[in-house]
Amino acid sequence: MTAADLPAVLQVQRQAYGDAYQESAEVLDAKRRRSPAACWVACDAQGVLGYVFAHDWPGAAPPPLHCPLPEVAAAQCAFLHDLAVVPRAHGRGVGGALFAAVRQWALGARHEALNLVSLVNAVRYWQQRGFAPLASADASAMLAYGDGACFMRLPLDG
Repeated sequence: MTAADLPAVLQVQRQAYGDAYQESAEVLDAKRRRSPAACWVACDAQGVLGYVFAHDWPGAAPPPLHCPLPEVAAAQCAFLHDLAVVPRAHGRGVGGALFAAVRQWALGARHEALNLVSLVNAVRYWQQRGFAPLASADASAMLAYGDGACFMRLPLDG
């Protein structure tokens, strides 16, 4: 993913989420710059089909929404911040391919786990990929993710 992809990423984000989850171009670009090796777009001839943002993270609680990431001294896990696919690409394996790229990146970085926050309507999707609910050490960090959001973890053992 490059900075030039961000306008299309914002369009995908608008199609995927309600207003409460729309992060600004500035925030998304800060996340992209923080971990460029773990942010991708999937494209076809018509444009961007989906995107994923991931980064190193300590793991005890999810990072905040709507603001650049704070620096972290030691990251035991990877955090899949956001993965979204346009409706016309649903069922075409785009999300699975983006997830596989993040998982390979996390394995290569020798992270012990891959964490994410699932919005209420996607918990089952992530459970089918091996994620399990994880109690957050900071319940206030979960508030921005909305009712029914679930902090989840996928152990990475190779």
